[in-house]
Amino acid sequence: MTRRRPPGAVAAGPQAPVLARALIAAAGRGAPGWRGTLAEFIDGLPAQRSLLALASTIDELLAGPDVVREHGVRLHDALLHDLAPVIERDPLIAACRLEGAVRLAIADAVSPFTVLGRLTGFAPTTPEEFTETLPRLLGAAMDRWVGEPAITTPLREALDRLRHDEAAAVDAAFELACDDLRTALTATEMPAVLESLTAARSRFATVDAAEQARHDARAYAAACDAILAFAAQDQDRLADAADRLTTALDQRSAWLRGTHQPQWLRPRHAAEPAWRRLVLLLRAAAARLAETIWMDVWEALGAVLDAYTQVRSLQPLPGARAAPGLAVVIEPTIENAIVRSQSRLAALRRTVVEASATENPPLPPRTAQLLLDRIESTGADRRPDLPQATRTPPEEDEDEDHAATSRAHRLAPALVRVLGERHAAGLTAGLCDDDLRMLDGVVHSSEIARSRTAHPVLDPLLETLLGQLSDSPEFTGRVRATFGMLLEQTLRFLFSRADLTSTTWGRGATDYRRPLRKGERRPRESDLQRDYHQWLATGQLGGLVAVEATDLAMGRADVTTTFGSLRYVTEIKRELRDSSRGHIEAQHVPQAAAYGGTNVPFGQLLVLDLTPHPHGAPRVDESVWLAKHRPPHGGTDRYVIVGVITGNRPTPHEL
Repeated sequence: MTRRRPPGAVAAGPQAPVLARALIAAAGRGAPGWRGTLAEFIDGLPAQRSLLALASTIDELLAGPDVVREHGVRLHDALLHDLAPVIERDPLIAACRLEGAVRLAIADAVSPFTVLGRLTGFAPTTPEEFTETLPRLLGAAMDRWVGEPAITTPLREALDRLRHDEAAAVDAAFELACDDLRTALTATEMPAVLESLTAARSRFATVDAAEQARHDARAYAAACDAILAFAAQDQDRLADAADRLTTALDQRSAWLRGTHQPQWLRPRHAAEPAWRRLVLLLRAAAARLAETIWMDVWEALGAVLDAYTQVRSLQPLPGARAAPGLAVVIEPTIENAIVRSQSRLAALRRTVVEASATENPPLPPRTAQLLLDRIESTGADRRPDLPQATRTPPEEDEDEDHAATSRAHRLAPALVRVLGERHAAGLTAGLCDDDLRMLDGVVHSSEIARSRTAHPVLDPLLETLLGQLSDSPEFTGRVRATFGMLLEQTLRFLFSRADLTSTTWGRGATDYRRPLRKGERRPRESDLQRDYHQWLATGQLGGLVAVEATDLAMGRADVTTTFGSLRYVTEIKRELRDSSRGHIEAQHVPQAAAYGGTNVPFGQLLVLDLTPHPHGAPRVDESVWLAKHRPPHGGTDRYVIVGVITGNRPTPHEL
């Protein structure tokens, strides 16, 4: 008879990852006794001597939100138990344990101070196998606690010491360069911005020269050069920086393709659209540098801030997607009121311009012009608040300010969230309630469209689709960059429309997702077409692409997105009877694929599903896929991204 091994003994052996996965499952279904068994297992983990088994076990444990909540502190203490002798005896094992403890701290599952002390307290004689892993962890901690000097000062000092360690010197220099870039991104005066950018650019260039294949450092150096050229109004330097950034991104993508990446760092590798958008902005700026109304240095710096934030994002607990109290996706907490204020004002200006240029503008022309005039006057003052108007007696003025602010909060909460109370109140004075509600709906959609990519469901979906598209030999270079950005915005559109309520959306009875009553007019393809068209025109790609709605009078509902000579068509359909994947691919994909016959073979198909959904809507990532179609007698596959938007859907409380 085989004797059952205790959990602590299994934790020290090769079957540790298997038992960890079983314990996660037991915790998820509330099996009796799982807490005690897991506690024994964690207590035995410090005896594990296999690096592969230890890394896999830590990943399994950190993927269980129940485990982290119940035993996060115990796991943290076990990982750091007697770490000093382990560093000397088995430095790679020690580094793996320290990484697990850092991930717990970054996710707010434990207090950070104990693990940060281990990060910074290494001795000069520490083995290089251990010290070479420290810069990445120190950099993650710097991003997590930026703005907290009590934490970041010793971290920065540790990185400076590692610059003299042969094994860690290059990575330490890279993280210090990122620190200089963070300083630039938080500066509020342009001379300070340029000084820190120059320092960061010098460090990134040193890293690039010191080690092969440092495409990340090369990309950052090019981004710094671009902002410096922007400030100098040097069109040639700006164009050159955009070219070098493009080359670095292409090389980085090729270098990383097919390689293993730790799951907790995967959000960083889903940041390609942010980099590519920065390239588009730089190229557009090089061609329109004299048009200061279109973009200025602060807005360009805001684009770099967005790219940096995405590239440096982390997902320390990959399984904790909806675990209250646990951080799911960690972005660098970089705040700069001036950069954000100016970027948002510029985004709002383009939102109003682009929305006013559509076939059926949501805002009356006089309202749009009034808003544009106020945006321009607000942007001229870089303070967080609007300048005070000519003042009447203080009590009366305060009453008017309070009334305007209350009205903005009540009718335009999205605008208040984006611009702040005083900006929003000043911009909306004089607008009627209906126009103000409509403006808030436009701003809400455009702000979501411009939001960052870091998302525990969207990121893996985007990465999967980009990987599948890479099967095409034509999905390279500029095609990959532009279609990838369009795809990212389409996914954001699908996610937002799956979440927003009609009240937040600001559409009321025209909400094409609403439950349908007997005899009621069914939403048309044009309803979805107009919404998606406005999303692109006023979102993150606004001002960078030409988006045209074609042949609306003939009933077609296509959205054509053009990047120079590249053209991508999004076909819009609705389905009243059968929304199965097989039916959609048979009935609608061939038409969507046909548009790829005169340009690159990539397109999109959005289907408004109006079939009954008595049991609720499917997950968004289950409603998006890549379909391939080869026309009869054709020799080239066409690639169509299919996204299904669930209409005729009951609200959760109706299920």
